[in-house]
Amino acid sequence: MKASVLARVGLPAGFCVAFVCLLLVCRPAYAHSDITKILPFEGAQLWLNSAPLTPAALKGDVVLVDFWDYTCVNCLRTLPYEKAWYERYKDQGFTIVGVHTPEFAFAGESDNVRAALKRLGITWPVVLDSDNLIWNRYHNDSWPHEFLFDADGRLVSDHVGEGDYPQTEATIQRLIHAMHPKAVLPPKMTLLPQDNYTKPGAVCYPQTREMYLGYWRGSEAALGNREGYQREQIVRYGDPLHHHLDGFVYLEGSWFDSAQAVVHAGSSDKDYATFRYHAIEVVAVLKPEAGKPMIVYIQQDGKPVTPQDAGSDVRYDEHGASYLLVDVARAYEVVMNKHFGHHDLRLTPQTYGLGLYSFAFESCEVGTDR
Repeated sequence: MKASVLARVGLPAGFCVAFVCLLLVCRPAYAHSDITKILPFEGAQLWLNSAPLTPAALKGDVVLVDFWDYTCVNCLRTLPYEKAWYERYKDQGFTIVGVHTPEFAFAGESDNVRAALKRLGITWPVVLDSDNLIWNRYHNDSWPHEFLFDADGRLVSDHVGEGDYPQTEATIQRLIHAMHPKAVLPPKMTLLPQDNYTKPGAVCYPQTREMYLGYWRGSEAALGNREGYQREQIVRYGDPLHHHLDGFVYLEGSWFDSAQAVVHAGSSDKDYATFRYHAIEVVAVLKPEAGKPMIVYIQQDGKPVTPQDAGSDVRYDEHGASYLLVDVARAYEVVMNKHFGHHDLRLTPQTYGLGLYSFAFESCEVGTDR
């Protein structure tokens, strides 16, 4: 692998890694924050979709301050609700300020965030908090985390994780009516069809822990090979084959060990990454480190992923083999199994430069699995 490619996958100076990435909150919780009023957004790297905003400029609006990251699967699941609220109430004195505090170094780059906003259809103001200054000012420790403020900038609710969408919308409507008693508002939404996680009757099965690659996680890193990490070096890994533990990634071939990822550094299309897991859904944070789109073949239990179990990013070649086209640094939906179960998943990059950052798992669905 070229040195210029390898240099792009390390941590930038001063990048904070003391984050706690929140898994799905099956029973969402309202937090008890010591924040009582909307705080400044000073220290922002850049504002997108808006000129810089201040608490004074936001006075008179109901404001939802949303801490998020475009690679966070739980953040992505809140977006359909936020988009609906913004469209419903933006003309009634409601706005959202998205505070984008990145978990990975690449997610702090303005071009990547700008592309993500376009891809995700986000039109409300977003502030880039790549130095974690706003995150720390709000004493935040998780994604997603939503602070809802009234028109006077006073904190009304403080919610961590997914869920409680009807309650949040009801509060938004109450705050709008407090400003405009005669405002005619639409009926509150029902839960969206794609939301299988917070509906009544949802069943949440056990699931594999979220797996991070890269030596920055220390003892929490999910690499299962006996070779372990060798910082900033290309390592020839050998897959122990049948000695796989659930929740660990096993590598075969040449991979570069960076701070936040392992990066395929070989020229063989026989190199791969594999792991055992138990869940319904698998989401992978991947990056084409060489800056070019690349094909990554995927197999589940030794076979192509079937269409009924395929995630939304899965494609098929002319021979029926399943693959991902990894063209930008983002979260990819790899598997959405029809049923909960235990599986082996393998990713086989066809060229060098695939960066593996993390794998997240979800296991909630409406009703039983029978």
